[in-house]
Amino acid sequence: METTMNQEMENHTHSSASSEFNPELTTELPLYIQWRQVDGALIYPIVPILFFSVLGVGTNILNILVFIKMGLQETTTISMLALAVSDLICCIMAFWTYLCYVPAFRDMPGLPFQSVEVSLETGQTFRPYVIRTGALITAFITLERCLCVVIPLKVKNIITLSATRVLIVVIYIITIVPYIAHPMLYQLDWKFYPYLNRSLVGAVYKENPLAILFMLIASYLCGFFYLLLATSVVIVCTLFLVINLLRSSRWRESMRKQTGASTAKSADMKTSSSRREDRLIKQVVVIAILFIICTTPGAVSMFIIAVSKDFVEKSRFYPSTLVLQGYLFAFETVNNSVNFFVYYVIGTKFRLVFRQMIGVKENTASS
Repeated sequence: METTMNQEMENHTHSSASSEFNPELTTELPLYIQWRQVDGALIYPIVPILFFSVLGVGTNILNILVFIKMGLQETTTISMLALAVSDLICCIMAFWTYLCYVPAFRDMPGLPFQSVEVSLETGQTFRPYVIRTGALITAFITLERCLCVVIPLKVKNIITLSATRVLIVVIYIITIVPYIAHPMLYQLDWKFYPYLNRSLVGAVYKENPLAILFMLIASYLCGFFYLLLATSVVIVCTLFLVINLLRSSRWRESMRKQTGASTAKSADMKTSSSRREDRLIKQVVVIAILFIICTTPGAVSMFIIAVSKDFVEKSRFYPSTLVLQGYLFAFETVNNSVNFFVYYVIGTKFRLVFRQMIGVKENTASS
């Protein structure tokens, strides 16, 4: 999808430079711009996206503050902090992108820039790369929990605090650095729009064969490979964790039935650490399930686009592609914005620290 859009933009740069929301000239625009301009609110659920992006900005700021307050002494806390940062960036980009599609803002008198082109350059094209960052971090979190179950005595020697920090930095680098090709091809500059009879800041295409090649590679790498890799890892690891949770629950139930009350109480005390581990696994599982629900359709659509050029190149399929893309964008925004509620409901320590931060006193000690 991203590759096709970039190619279309290159082929129609000159025509798009002079024909934003002019109905008479709309057929001269790249196809994906035409459909967005026919009825942006129809193609994209703008109001829900704006709502969840604002919600996500607030909740992810809270996530970051709570994780820092908790202390970065556990690998999972570091990973979830990194995930909150990527989610925050995604929500900011989503809000800005779709604010530029709101007619009241888009058609504001005296606005010194062409909102659609500026949103593409300052938000919409960058956001997919950060989405892949969050996807790979989620995959790492679920994989780490699986290793804690499979090799509990060795995992702390394998996944150390320093190794986690390095891996998080590497994930950010390999997902965001490929974006640099885009500003090499498209730059914001003043240009004249004849139908408005005025100059506005818009996107200007700069010929750069090396950047085109780099963008092609980056589009398939970030738009296809990273997403499918992360989704596959998360699905497999989540299934494993769910099976492990069910086994653990059945084992505890059988222990209660086979032993007396005093023996059961002793067993519960011995398994307090495993119960804490189970709560953490439940938290990771819920986050992973949300990720799967919200991103698997996108991974499937990317696969279809990669193997079937007709799906994106033939105009009779393209409107459906755009509608699908818009709603997938909305699902991704939901995924970026709701983790706070998962942490608060399931995470005992997270809930305790958050309540302390807002001045709520605990009457009883949390388990």
